[in-house]
Amino acid sequence: MELVKELSGHSGCHLNLYKKAGVFFLRKDAGSVDYNKRLKKQCAKQRGFKLEQVKTPSVLGYGYNQEGVFYFDMEFINGITMAEYMNRIKIKEIVDLMGLLFKSLQIERGRIETLTKNLFKEKLASLSYLKNSEISARKKAFDKLETFDFEKVPISPCCGDLTLENIILSSSGIYVIDLLDSFCNSWMIDVAKLLQDIELGWSYRHKECDYTLNLRLATAKQALLDNLLAMENGKENLITIYHVLLLNILRIYPYTKDETTFQFLDNAIEKVLTAITTMENEK
Repeated sequence: MELVKELSGHSGCHLNLYKKAGVFFLRKDAGSVDYNKRLKKQCAKQRGFKLEQVKTPSVLGYGYNQEGVFYFDMEFINGITMAEYMNRIKIKEIVDLMGLLFKSLQIERGRIETLTKNLFKEKLASLSYLKNSEISARKKAFDKLETFDFEKVPISPCCGDLTLENIILSSSGIYVIDLLDSFCNSWMIDVAKLLQDIELGWSYRHKECDYTLNLRLATAKQALLDNLLAMENGKENLITIYHVLLLNILRIYPYTKDETTFQFLDNAIEKVLTAITTMENEK
């Protein structure tokens, strides 16, 4: 087995590209024994996750290294991320692609459960220090979420981190990578993650977005919203999703270390709060 390249990992995990008998594959390891439990859940999720028109890389094997750290190997997908492809994609193609992604969500398998509200309440409680923040945006976001009832968030299979950087376009199809074990599994979390990118520009926060890219992102957002609003109770679902998006933003703060990202998050909160207020006033 030959190490080809060390790649950037997330949450302390390591991700490396290997080659064995002429075949490339990726190995993701937990980074430490303490993260074994979470990575094992991610591995199990990836092994069993299926979408109608979107693929996930196959899990080739898993185990523990000499230090007792869990790892799993997966198929290497040679392609381009949707975040990169947005710089040159055609407008009509954006509409078709967002429609395909939306149809691949596990909406039909969604079910309402009484414990969902408690899951969100517990997650928000873990961020309670933001309630007393000197930054008004953070406090306003916490206060808004504290009064919202998340009981209508349906439980369903979901990717957990459906950002444009985690969607790979290749000659063999469209793939989603980096499936996460979210505190709550719901297709609404996947939609919120998409909005985090196409409306707020999370994947582009360290880059300059020109007019053409902004136009493409706006087109992608509108295509996604059109699909959502065509649903029964579409406006109500959209308001709920924007509250999920607001919580997603707050969940990033504990891991943020640079001022650029802090500023991005504060600005994102203001945008989402404005969008929620507008939708609520239109009801």
